[in-house]
Amino acid sequence: MHFHLPKKVKDFARLDHILLILLEEGFGFLVDRMRLNHRVSLKHRLKSKIAGKNRISPEIRLRRTLERLGPTFIKFGQLLSVRPDLVPKSYVKELEKLQDRVPPFPFSQARKIVEQELKNPLARVFSEFHPKPIASASISQVHKAKLKNGAWVAVKVQRPKVRDIMERDITIMFHLARLLEKHIPEIRKYKPIGIVNEFAEWTRKELDFKQEANNAKRFYANFKGSKTVKIPKVYDAYTTSSVLVLEYIDAVEISNVADIRKRGLNLHKIVQNGLDAVLTQVFVHGFFHADPHPGNILVVSNNVVSFVDFGIVGYFSDALKEKAVELFIGIIEQDAEKIAEVFMDLHMVEDNVDMEAFKQKVTSVIAPLQGSSIKDTKISYILEDVLDTALEFNIKMPLEFVLFGKTLITLEGIALEYDPEFKLVENVKPFVQKLIQHKTSPRYIAKSALSNFFKYKRFLTTLPEETEKVFRKIQKGTLKVDIEDTDIKTLSLEIDRSSNRLAYGIIIAASIVSGALLMQTTGGKGDVPLLSGLFFSVALLLVIMLFVSIIKEKKVR
Repeated sequence: MHFHLPKKVKDFARLDHILLILLEEGFGFLVDRMRLNHRVSLKHRLKSKIAGKNRISPEIRLRRTLERLGPTFIKFGQLLSVRPDLVPKSYVKELEKLQDRVPPFPFSQARKIVEQELKNPLARVFSEFHPKPIASASISQVHKAKLKNGAWVAVKVQRPKVRDIMERDITIMFHLARLLEKHIPEIRKYKPIGIVNEFAEWTRKELDFKQEANNAKRFYANFKGSKTVKIPKVYDAYTTSSVLVLEYIDAVEISNVADIRKRGLNLHKIVQNGLDAVLTQVFVHGFFHADPHPGNILVVSNNVVSFVDFGIVGYFSDALKEKAVELFIGIIEQDAEKIAEVFMDLHMVEDNVDMEAFKQKVTSVIAPLQGSSIKDTKISYILEDVLDTALEFNIKMPLEFVLFGKTLITLEGIALEYDPEFKLVENVKPFVQKLIQHKTSPRYIAKSALSNFFKYKRFLTTLPEETEKVFRKIQKGTLKVDIEDTDIKTLSLEIDRSSNRLAYGIIIAASIVSGALLMQTTGGKGDVPLLSGLFFSVALLLVIMLFVSIIKEKKVR
């Protein structure tokens, strides 16, 4: 499934509505600088300027703006809330408050969509189908139902025309992002077009329920047989791009502490199981749930945790696993230098970034680790501050590492809210130690050696052929070697200057000698012959030119 986004805005009424809300929420300066103020009436512009005094913080105003603009913009805000590498920490905190809850659409429409997608009447597929949804969000709503085989399921139904609505809004977002980058230089470092492009891709995946089904099946296979994690089963026969049928799990949201205690469950054990599940996803499976807010983590009986909503996932390569383990070791050992080095190794840096200044700032951010007890260390505070520092220095971390960091931040926040005595580092330490033991085990070393052997084997196999190609190019004279070195360029310029001065000197000396010789031929009786005078004049002019060029060069240096 792909978005078919038009290159130009077609719904100008929607654009004008967005601009009006921006104006009303105190972002009129953006409308002005994007040169779109002509699209808003003078009355509304004056009204917004009068109301512009004593405004609340820009973070709150942004959150309110997104809420007023509707589902697409709420989803956009939620994307930003899990990307501390894109927006400052203060905005992330406020955007986390966005709630993707909207009124449900009529059952008649839900029924029609399900029947069209499954190509069967509802009664032929389900023995029961509850008309009232158990959850409702911007993209879909969920109904509880029972299949003919007696299995209870959760039926996720995509909203009518939600695709068209989101395509329209994202087209406008792209238009505004282009104007922001064109007319507001200081905002370019946040890459508005890139952010909107990422949101468009994220939305495309969320609108394709088959993609979510594939993610859910992978989680189900990864945790099959687990005694602490429950993943709902996917019913492929009843799943399409707009309808997703999953096993119904009778559970309570992890945020519902009162209900959890009423059921006699152990909150500390639940948080521990949730943390172990996330760390297993990241470090063992290399495939993790990247949106673990409280609404997506459920608690089943026996302190078992369950994850739902698999639209946003992250992938962790072996290289990222190594760096994440190094980061944990650095925190556990309270080694500020090691932590700074990990983040420097992970970065994607622009040419103009002062890496020494970044390293010093990161060291100062994590300095409190040196004077605190390991059990009191809060990873979330460290990660938030380091990611905020990276954003300040325009350093972009790998997306998967950012999602992992945000997952840990969210998880520790949940844990501390519901279990104030929870110590994330203490709970992570045994897991990291187990990973280190695994990586130093003979089996792992043998596996790594075998993997490296095949890499080197491939290299050595192709080496003779590639070497022969190089020698052929040398023989033909077609081999090109591009060398970029500022010192070589500087040396080349110095040689050019020296050559020019030498040429000037030779010409000056020749002119003086020629003029003197001509004077001797005329007998040297006081008056200077015309030709000798011409040579002396040329020599004097060249001396002046050489002197001026030397003075100019010294000033430039």
